[in-house]
Amino acid sequence: MSDIAIRFNSVSKKYEKHASSMRESFVNLFRKAESRNGSNSFWALKDVSFDVRRGETIGIIGPNGAGKSTILKLLAGITSPTSGTVSINGRIGALLELGAGFHPEFTGRENIYLNGAILGMKRSEIDEKFNSIVDFAEIREFIDSPVKHYSSGMYVRLGFAIAAHSNPDILLVDEVLAVGDARFVQKCIRKFEEFQKYGTTIVFVSHDMNSIKRNCHKVMLLDHGEIKEIGDPKEIVDAYNAIIFKSPSAGKSQEEQRAGRSQQYGSGQAEITNVALLNNDRTMCNVIKSMENTEIKIEALFHEDIAEVLVGMTIRNRIGVDVYMTNTEWKGFDIPKVLKNTSLEVSFAQKMHLAPGEYTVNVAVSQKTTEGIKRLDWISDYLTFEVVASEKMGGICNFDSSVSIKQKTCKSF
Repeated sequence: MSDIAIRFNSVSKKYEKHASSMRESFVNLFRKAESRNGSNSFWALKDVSFDVRRGETIGIIGPNGAGKSTILKLLAGITSPTSGTVSINGRIGALLELGAGFHPEFTGRENIYLNGAILGMKRSEIDEKFNSIVDFAEIREFIDSPVKHYSSGMYVRLGFAIAAHSNPDILLVDEVLAVGDARFVQKCIRKFEEFQKYGTTIVFVSHDMNSIKRNCHKVMLLDHGEIKEIGDPKEIVDAYNAIIFKSPSAGKSQEEQRAGRSQQYGSGQAEITNVALLNNDRTMCNVIKSMENTEIKIEALFHEDIAEVLVGMTIRNRIGVDVYMTNTEWKGFDIPKVLKNTSLEVSFAQKMHLAPGEYTVNVAVSQKTTEGIKRLDWISDYLTFEVVASEKMGGICNFDSSVSIKQKTCKSF
């Protein structure tokens, strides 16, 4: 059996733009020039090639319109490539538009069988898993009511439960690890991890970069229908941020961007010149104790007069999850203007409620504009530091719990 679960070989996909109204159709009769130059069609994917191995989880990220949904549709068999080939080895399951196959007049019970059949499950297989699906969705008392009477939360829980019990070889996931309340989200995440544990190949599309970094073995960055990079989740997410903020470095090669430990982009109107971590004794360091008072000092030189300045930082753990982020505005400080040739120093003081491990600090100097936040200078992984244990503990943060113990004698009965 081949080790390759998914293979895209020079895949391109073209869509035709159709008129949305009679008026638009009439107007288009007089747009012969547009028809001749092909403006009535667009390429959603352009010569895309990649492999996904069995048991691998690949994340797909990119700006809106990058081609992410088109890849999922090709894998799900909803559409076909215009050119190139898509090879799939295994049964496909999709956690895409949850409940898309439901009939509103049918009961929850009837929709389980309908939706399960759409996902390729045999009736005997659905019979066997029926109770587990109902319990997972937490809708047993409503199972014989038409789904048109379900709340939106019940609707998506049932959709997730059915899809999650289809036991596919290849699972397509599109922004569904955040459905329902916090408790149900944890159930979804545990189910996702269960798929990974048992070797399911997963294609995961999300705008939640923490989920991408936490769950994926590798990540593909798409932009305008083309693959820009495939590789380490943390590095590819940083490259995605560069595209989102339209940085000058976005066009550079992967090797150029990673020539040093850090990745940097911004308009260049200000420059971060130094970042330092100070311990409780206000001494520069790279090792601190959990719960120690610390200070992160950021210095920046301004090459132009800049109004409405923001300075911020993000602390990430070893696998790239953002464990804390803040900025001057969130802390209630305004920086109305910084003049050209001025050095600005901002310090963030905090107690490090972090578990033992290695962490990095991203820093940014930005400007608030009417169009949003403009990055002047942003540097990833400027600092790396280690937190060591002050006491035995587990988890990802330190709550510094206090303990009280009481004993009392109970009467015998």
